[in-house]
Amino acid sequence: MLLLDLRPFRVGIAGFSDGRRRVHETLESTIRRHENALREVIDRDPLLTAVNASEIVFGSPAARRVAKELRAADVEAAVFNIPVFAFPNFSLIAARVLGLPVLLSSPMDGTLPGLGGIMAAHGAMRQVGLKSHKIWGNPAEDPELAATLSAFCRASGAIERMKGSVYGLIGGRSIGMNTGAVSPAEWMKVFGVDVEHVDQLEIVRRAELVDAAEVDRGYQWLTQRVGRAATEGKAAPEHVKQQLRHYLAVRSIVDDLGLDFVGVKCHYDLSEYFVTACVTAMLLNDPYDWNGPKEPVVMACEADGDGALTMQLLKLISGYPSLLFDVRAYDAKQQVYVCCNCGAQPSWYAARSDSPEENLARVFLEPVIPKYGGRGAHFPYVCQAGEITMARFSRVDGAYRLFAARGEFVDFPREKMAETCAAWPHGYVKMAVAPGDFLDVFNTNHAHVVPGNHLETLTMYGKLMGIPVDVMG
Repeated sequence: MLLLDLRPFRVGIAGFSDGRRRVHETLESTIRRHENALREVIDRDPLLTAVNASEIVFGSPAARRVAKELRAADVEAAVFNIPVFAFPNFSLIAARVLGLPVLLSSPMDGTLPGLGGIMAAHGAMRQVGLKSHKIWGNPAEDPELAATLSAFCRASGAIERMKGSVYGLIGGRSIGMNTGAVSPAEWMKVFGVDVEHVDQLEIVRRAELVDAAEVDRGYQWLTQRVGRAATEGKAAPEHVKQQLRHYLAVRSIVDDLGLDFVGVKCHYDLSEYFVTACVTAMLLNDPYDWNGPKEPVVMACEADGDGALTMQLLKLISGYPSLLFDVRAYDAKQQVYVCCNCGAQPSWYAARSDSPEENLARVFLEPVIPKYGGRGAHFPYVCQAGEITMARFSRVDGAYRLFAARGEFVDFPREKMAETCAAWPHGYVKMAVAPGDFLDVFNTNHAHVVPGNHLETLTMYGKLMGIPVDVMG
């Protein structure tokens, strides 16, 4: 199964010691040994890479030097290695200068006073409002501790990488959905994310400038690989090619404006009078198109800002494409949540394969449903079975919350899609969450998933951000 070739989060490791030089010299080899063990665990995670500080801290000047050194190395997460009773003010100084949440690590060794060291450092940081988390034991030998170490570093990395990123809001609020409309000032304050507003007319304008030969190549690549391709009515070649023009137009907007993730309004401007944004949503979120492998650009349809933010977070912490769909129904007999939406599902979820051909072979190209006055195609399929994490940012009484649940996609024959809308992609989600409990906690209509179990990372993200996390399933 494909793992996106994302730039790994850089994790700074700094060791701390006793403030007396003569004592420090007797501890240095022990501190280095545990530092090497931490580095080994960090480098095992494909989304992390370790950056070691050049010296062990046993004085305040060294604490400042190490913090500035790691900051200059552009680390996005920090692990403080404290196997001894390091003077806690050194950790406090370094954490304050570094400006990152800190994971405090000590081995479970009764011959060493490291537990007291991390507890004293943690207490000092709590006194002044700095974020820190403790692990006690050897992550190289304990899979649970290794998972916590990775979860902390991925969560911290996602927080840092979000800062200064730019969300492209293309259009505006769609069909009255307040749950997708966001405040640029609030996003900058809470997440450090800027919002760049672009009119949908820019998609239409740029689409006319796209090279026709490039569009033809895209059309041939797509129609020759999907399992079935309608070619009449709303799905006639000229209409699907126009959707491809819109996809290339949005790609150029992303590149020219330096956007990191986007939302496109679509309803009912594009979908009523032009073509739907289904091709754009599918191919932007896919890790490939006809020009080969690429990094997915998160796109949420219906200009769902909090949806796009959730998808970006899931992509960063997991290394996989994310998706958007509606929680449409609950099949009580099969005990699955029926989830579908007209567009924002990458074809990758059809088979979860490294091969575009294998994924697209399970995808059909169907005419846009009559509900929309515009033209183009939808791309229905059933999501490949497998473990998933579902998540969603929402706001309750003006404050952010994060829903997170572990579940799985369940495979069904594609004929089952006719029970809702056969022209739309579907995911059938089984979770250990009763429908009543889900309705009580879930605060919007759109949900988002990535493969695997990322509940610990999302929970850690919430702790570091001060955002409550509703964990279910």
